[in-house]
Formats: sequence, structure tokens, C-alpha cells
Amino acid sequence: MATAASENRLNIRTSLTAVFAIGITVFSLYLLHNLTAEISFSDVVTDIRNTPTSHVLFAICATIVSFTAIAYYEILAVRTVAPGRVSTATAAWTGIAGFAISDVAGFHVLTGGALRYRIYSQKGLEFPLISQIVFLSWMSLWLGMFFLISAALAVHPSGILVLQWLPTDIVRSLGIAILLLIAAYFIWGANGQRTISIRGMSARIPGIGTSLQQLASGVLDIAASAFTLYILLPADVAGSLSGFFVLYISAVILGAVSHSPGGIGVFEATMMAGLGVLGRSDVVGALVLYRVIYYFLPLVPVALILLFLEVVRGHRAIRKSVREIGKASEPLVPPLAAGLTFIGGLILLFSGSLPMSALDDAWVRSVLALPFVESSHLLASLIGVALLVVAHALLRRRAAGFNMAIILLIAGAVFSLAKGLDFEEAGILAVIGLILIPFRPAFYRKSGEPLFAVTPSWLAIIAITVAAAVWLGFFAYRHVEYSNELWWQFSWQDGAPRFLRASVAIVAVVFALGLYLILNRRAANVAPIGPVPDVVRSLVEKSTSTDTTIALLGDKHFLIAEDESAFLMYGVMGGTYISMCDPVGDPVQGAALAWQFREMADQGGYRTAFYSIGTDYLPLYLDMGLSVLKMGEVARVDLAAFSLEGPKQKDFRYARRRAAKDGLQFEIVPRTDVPAILPELREVSNSWLEIKSGNEKQFAIANFNDDYMRCFDCGIVRHEGRIVAFANILAGADKEEMSIDLMRYRPKISNVLMDFLFAELLLHAQQEEYRWFNLGAAPLAGLTDHPLASSWNRIGTMIYRRGEDFYHFEGLRSFKDKFSPVWTPHYLACPGGLAAPRVLFDITALIAGGRLGIAKR
Repeated sequence: MATAASENRLNIRTSLTAVFAIGITVFSLYLLHNLTAEISFSDVVTDIRNTPTSHVLFAICATIVSFTAIAYYEILAVRTVAPGRVSTATAAWTGIAGFAISDVAGFHVLTGGALRYRIYSQKGLEFPLISQIVFLSWMSLWLGMFFLISAALAVHPSGILVLQWLPTDIVRSLGIAILLLIAAYFIWGANGQRTISIRGMSARIPGIGTSLQQLASGVLDIAASAFTLYILLPADVAGSLSGFFVLYISAVILGAVSHSPGGIGVFEATMMAGLGVLGRSDVVGALVLYRVIYYFLPLVPVALILLFLEVVRGHRAIRKSVREIGKASEPLVPPLAAGLTFIGGLILLFSGSLPMSALDDAWVRSVLALPFVESSHLLASLIGVALLVVAHALLRRRAAGFNMAIILLIAGAVFSLAKGLDFEEAGILAVIGLILIPFRPAFYRKSGEPLFAVTPSWLAIIAITVAAAVWLGFFAYRHVEYSNELWWQFSWQDGAPRFLRASVAIVAVVFALGLYLILNRRAANVAPIGPVPDVVRSLVEKSTSTDTTIALLGDKHFLIAEDESAFLMYGVMGGTYISMCDPVGDPVQGAALAWQFREMADQGGYRTAFYSIGTDYLPLYLDMGLSVLKMGEVARVDLAAFSLEGPKQKDFRYARRRAAKDGLQFEIVPRTDVPAILPELREVSNSWLEIKSGNEKQFAIANFNDDYMRCFDCGIVRHEGRIVAFANILAGADKEEMSIDLMRYRPKISNVLMDFLFAELLLHAQQEEYRWFNLGAAPLAGLTDHPLASSWNRIGTMIYRRGEDFYHFEGLRSFKDKFSPVWTPHYLACPGGLAAPRVLFDITALIAGGRLGIAKR
């Protein structure tokens, strides 16, 4: 229950962000509705058609210039972060494609960062390097924005309409101040190597030459994109370029802050309010044309080229069968398919909000029956919402989502014809369906979740899209005077009643979807944790490794081989299925269980992680497509060579002598006698927890559990007849290895208490003729600190050296090093790139007993 509560609290931030995006978009649409109160839809269409062809061509040329500048500052970022590792053409293409997608997506749909990771990771770049490239690219954009704003404020303050209420000198001073800050940034970056960090993303600042090129390309990008709109606006509205730049950049920033897709509604409302125009259909037409030219014109070829490149990348597989295209296309197919499906939903929703001129045609009326038209219009709008929802399932590779998308696209095409013989709309939906069909193998996941179970972010996108469609309808039919009778009017000319009925239906669907999301949280489809099976206990007893005893803790799920010769233990947290250690038992059956575990997680749309693993199964994990991260090293003492003699062991020799003087006595309690001393052991454990100011952990770290403690012999230390310290003894089969996991004591008994207990335990293991004594792991120890080492190794080394205030990394290794152990590495196998930090967070949360448990000491 604590874990569920922490999950719910952490969902609040995501939900609030979604509510904020919906709120600001709805407010902007309301403002836009008032600003266009005197405008009719037909006037906007007429003004768009009357736009001079030369203006449209100039706007297209400006768009090309803008995206050329984007390509150049992506090239600069790649050369700075990873010189020589990515070709200029690849960097340019990635910049263009990334910005074309993120400009339209806005929220978390088809993000440019994900596309960059997809392309650059294929070139061998690691996630930290890719994040630095993204950071520097956005730095170019923001440098260009601030430079243009400051230059406009400083050079022509009187032309800034939105700041006319301020004295000119103050406006000019503000511009000069921003220019000085930009200059200070360049001077700061020129004096040696500098690093800048914003919201967890950091990068090395390039030299002065590259920084100036970044500024120039950023200015060119913003200036060209602003000119795209400027040339389309009426001459009497656009005003001075300086004032227009400030207004345009402000609208872009507000659109980005709103998190709405492409800043839809927010950008338009800001521009119209800033220009001070009211009732100008030509301005609305210019804004619509700008959206088409700058946003959607680049997106369509980018999406088609990406699909083509992914198919070409797998051309050898395609030669065998068209069905293999889906396998060849790999990770890009789901987001692109989701995007196309989402566009299909947009078309149906917006079409349902606009008048249909085809219904005025007598031939159309002779072919279609009015009841059929009315019902088809309503159903087409509902299918539009359904396509927006199903696009989320496509993102998650769900087989049911793919099948439903094809069905909905076909139905949408049919209803597009039935509601008014709209052949263009039906054709577009049919083409989207035909594009998706060859990629069926890419959608293979089967999940128990309903198809309409979406995330809060996706629900916000749907709500914003529906709000925009409803606003468009009110705008198109604003000349129709409202009356209650409209709801019940059915005729060929009455488009407004059809729109009203459809609007109520789609808003009700979105409301029901939100209600479902509130009442039903996503949960992993796993059975409740039950008692530890007898076959697991038997295999643990036969295992030579003491690591397998953690299976007896009673907090894990199990996969067991059909012949009961192997098992795999795991837990679930967040979006990750986490296996603890390698499979236990027969290696062949263990490998089969590992694949079964991988498939089980993948089918549910979860990440897969194998935590605290050795080297035996590493080739298998690599075959699964997982990345392997070194987590530290395990210390094992060779008991045949162990002795308390020598300078390294002087502390332990002293501890034994001092313990005798302090009246400390060590003894081994067989597990059959442990139940009798459990109450006293619990007192010791509670005292230990109090001085540590911590809580019990789980999964990978043992906790005091009566059933668990009964499974082992126990080494105890008595003082004046009272137990003052204990450690449960883990014994591997065939006397291969002995270890401990719970080692706890009462405070203020003796300064040598723990050293004494450790020494006695090692001597006991040696006396029992065990081969090894496992001292446990030293986290992050042994990672390679080399300029050419992986980013994970360099980050881990930095934490190991500088994180001593949070965890005694070096002190723990130094203590274990006193026993002259043999160090062996242990690893984590998990998806790489963007997924790795999430996996590490989920593992930490699972061990801490929930995500809020991470913050507790």
C-alpha cells in the first residue's frame, strides 16, 4: 500500500502538467474566439485563396532557409560533442527531422530527442553524448531568440507595440542589458573549457568561433521562420520587423511553455492579441497558411523519408517477404504509425467541425439518404477520437492497437463517403491504412490493459485536440444564431446541428476517458506474491552460490522450469520487470527462463532488467539486445589461504583480544534453535535500525523476517548472557561458499564488536572447510576511468570518488580489502540509452520499498 501511495503522489505532477496544458490551451482558444468574433469561416477561406502566389513562394523559401540554419547548428553541435564520429549529412538530416517532428508534436509525441537517440545511437554515440548534442542545438535556438529580442529592444524600442506602455529608455536599456549578458556568455566561454547545466542536461561550451556560428545560425533560423509569417500577413498589420520579431518570439515561447502540440491556439491567440487585430479574416488566413507551410509542409516529407530509410535499412529482409518489412523497420515504425493514425483522427475531427459544401449538390442528395448522412457524420467524429486513443496503443507496439487502427481507418473512410461523398478524406484514411499494413510484425505485444488506457500526457493531447476541433466548429458556424431547437434539426443545409451533436458526443467520450484514467491506474499484470515454492527452496539448497538465498525472503515472483530444474526470481516496479541475479539451476533451462522473462516483460510493454548478475549469462543478455553496465565488484576470500597473521589483520587480532577482556562470547546457533532466540534477535535488529535512522530494504537486500531467519544458522555474540550482535550464516552447497547478509548489533557495547564478529565468522567458515567466504559487493568499485571508457564508467567513477558523503564507497572497499579478497565484477543488463536511468530508478525504488522510500534514510 505504501508503494501504491507513493506512485499516486508522483503521478500528481504529471497530471498537473497535463491539466495546465489543457487549461492554457482552452483559455487561448477562448481568447482567440473573442478576437475572431466578427469573422466568418467563408471569409477566411476566401482570404487564403486570395493570398498572392508570390507571398506563398517567398514563405516557402523562408522555411527552407530556416531549416537550413537548423541543419547547420545541428552540425555544429555534433562537431563539438563527437568530432569525426557522425557525418555532416547525417547530422544535418537529423537536425531537420528532429525539429520538424518536435515543432508539431510539442508534448511527448514523436519527440525530436527520441529521433536523435535513434539515429545517433546507430552511429555508436552514447546517451550522454546525444543529450549534449540536443542541448547545444537548443542553445543555438535560444541564443538566436534572445539576440533578436535584445537587438529589437535596443535599436527600435518605439516599434515594440507590446511594450508601448513602458518608457522608451527603459525598453532600450532592457535590450542593451540582454546584449551584454550574451556578450558575457561568449567571454566566459572563451576563457578555457566551460560547462553549463540546465535541468540536469549539461554540455561543454564550444570555443568562441563555434559559439559565434551558433549565434548566427540561430538568428538566421528565427529570422527566417518569423519572415515566413511576416510575408503572409497583410502589410498594414505586420508593422516594423523589430516589433514583429519580439512578438513572434514571445508567441513561440508561450506556445512551448503550454506543452500543447505545436503551441496550437496559444501561438495564434498571442499573435492576434499582440498585433491588436480584431475581426480581420485575412490575419487568420495568414496564420493558417503559416501553420501549413512552416509546420506541416516539412513534416510530411520527413515522415515519409524516415519510413523509406527504415525500410531500405532492412532491404535484405524485404527481399524475402513483404512481411519482413516490419522487422526491418525496428523502433521508428511505432511512433511514425502512431503519428499517421493521429493525423487520421485529426482529419475526421476537423472535418466534422466544418461545413460540407458537397451536401448542397443535388446528385449527392440523390445518392445518400439524410438519416444515413446524419448518423455517418456523428460516427466519423467518434472514430476520429478513437483514432487519437488508438495511436497511443500503437506507440506501445500493441497488436490489438494495430488491428483496431486498421478497422477504424477503414470505417472512417466508409463514413467519410457516407456523410457526403468526401473522396479526398476517404482516400487519405485509406492511404494511411495501406502504409501501416506491411508493418504488422512490428506490433506484437499482447496486454491485459484496455486499449483506451492512456497516460495523463496523452489524455491532455487528446483533450487539447478535441478543444481545438470544437473551437473550429464554433468559429465556422458563428453566423448561426443559437437556439435549443438546433439540437433537433435534421436537414441537408443544417451543418451546425450536426456539429453540435458531434461535439457533445466527442467531449463526453474524452470526459469518460479522463474519469477512467482517474479511477484506474496502470498496474503490472502479475499475480500476488505467494509463499516461496518448495522447488525453489530445494534448488537454493543445491546451489553453490550464497546469492541465491535471497529467494527465500518471500518478496519475489518466480518463473520455474517445467522440469523444476531451474528458477528465475523477479520483481516489478514502475515500468520495469527486474530479475534478481542470474537464473538458478540448470543452465539450459535457466537460459530458456531468461528468454521467457524477456518475452513476458515485452508483451506487457515493460522494460527488462537483470540485476546483480555475474559473467555466466552475459552473452545471452547481449543476444537479447540489452546493454551491460558494471555495478561494482564482489569480494571473496580464499579461505585456504586466509590467516589472521600479517599486518593487514592486526585490527582483527586486536578485536579478538579486546573482546575477551570485554566479556564478549561468540557462538553458532543451529537453524533448528533459531526460533527460540528470535524475540531477542528482533530487539537487536530494532536497536540497529534506530541508530541507522533507516527503514528495512527488500528484494536485493535482506530484512529481518522471522520466516527468513529460520532458514539459516546464526552467529551471535553475547555479553553478560545477552545477545548483543548477530549475523545469519548463508552456506552454499558442497562447501563452496559461505556468506552473511544480515549483520546487526546493539550500540555502545564495545568498539570492537563488529570486527570481532567478522573475524569469528571467517574462522568458523575456514574450520568448516568452506572454499570461499563472500564479503558482498563494493558498489561502483573497479569501474574504468579512462577518456575512452563508456560514459557509465566515467560517471560511476565520479560518484565513487565524490559521493563519500552519501555512501561510504571507498571506505567499504578499503575495509573488505583488508582480507586480501579476490574481486569479481557484477553487472546490470538492461535496455541502454534513455531507458537505463529509468531502470536504475525503478531498481532503487523496488529495493527501497517504493519510490518515496528512496528519499528515506
